[in-house]
This record gives sequence, structure tokens and C-alpha cells, in this order.
Amino acid sequence: MEDELPTRVDLAEISYEEKVFIAERFLDAYSKAEARDVYRWLWEGEFGPGASSPELTLEGVAQHLRRARIHRRRTGLPVCENAGLANLFVKVNLAPYADAGCPLKRLLILEERVKDVRPDPLRFKRDWAFMKTQLIPGMSLTLEKMNQFEHEIPFHMAPEMEYSEVWKNEYGQGYRLAPRQTFFQYFPEYEIINGWTRT
Repeated sequence: MEDELPTRVDLAEISYEEKVFIAERFLDAYSKAEARDVYRWLWEGEFGPGASSPELTLEGVAQHLRRARIHRRRTGLPVCENAGLANLFVKVNLAPYADAGCPLKRLLILEERVKDVRPDPLRFKRDWAFMKTQLIPGMSLTLEKMNQFEHEIPFHMAPEMEYSEVWKNEYGQGYRLAPRQTFFQYFPEYEIINGWTRT
């Protein structure tokens, strides 16, 4: 039943190896990401959609899907992918989700459960520090750029920041966030495709 979703999400921390896998996958797939984009990806993975939370109506999801199709930047996107390293949310790519025959109404119900997820600002800061360790020579994103961005904002307060214009132009914003646990309860077939293991 759609009304029988869990009321909150309690998940164990993911392992170091899983974090490395997710971080590498992100840095490979989004090679033009700037420091603020890494920050936003981690932030959404911990805190959810924030102030830019899209309209939680069926028409709102349908409009977002139409915009995603018009402004689609990349092909071959999976139905869902990791949002940050906190193990709390998945990023649901709207066009692949709809093309796979997944119902928009179900996504809306899952999105309504975002508020039940409890963020941990300290974990977010640890994940930011972890991402710095995953940078390798030759990447356009450097440790210096990460540190510079961190010092330009009130990092200790973990403020919400938007994706960069480079990110928006290169990768678009055709996705919604859903709690990881409840998403995979309804769509377990995508868990294996995206390299996740159940906790």
C-alpha cells in the first residue's frame, strides 16, 4: 500500500570502500564539477532538496519532467544514482524514470517522505573532507579549489548553496530527490544496477 511507507529513515553509515566507489563514480561522471557542485551534491545527499524544493504536486512533477526532456544534456543516465555520501537519498533522473514506466505519482509520494529523513551536519562535514582525499592529479578540480571555496563561505554553518552555472549548463537539473530506503523498497530492481548493497 502506498500509505504504508516508513515514517523515518535510520541507516547505518556506509563503508569506506562504498564511499570510495560512490565518490569515484561521481567524479568520473561529472568531470566538469566545480567545488561548489561537489558541495551541493553532498549537501543534497545529507539535507535533501532544501529551499529549492520543487512543487510537490503531480502537475509540478509533470512540468519538471517536461522541462527535463527539453533541456536534457546527457543521454544514458540511470533511473537513479547516489546523492552525496550520506546514504540517505537517491537522485531520481526524471526522463529515464518516466521512460522506464515508473509512475510519477509514486515518485511524488516518495518525495513527500523527504521530511522524515534526519540530517547530520557533522557527517556532511566529514564527507566534504573525504571528497578532498579523492581528488587526483590531472583533475580540473583541485584541493586548492576545494579549500578556496570552503573559505569563501560560512562553512561551519553548512549553508545551502546552488549548483554552479557550469553544472547547470553541462548537466541540467532534471531530477528529484527521494529517500533511498523507501525508493528501493518500491524499485528494488534499480538497486543492483546502481551498485548499491542493502544495509
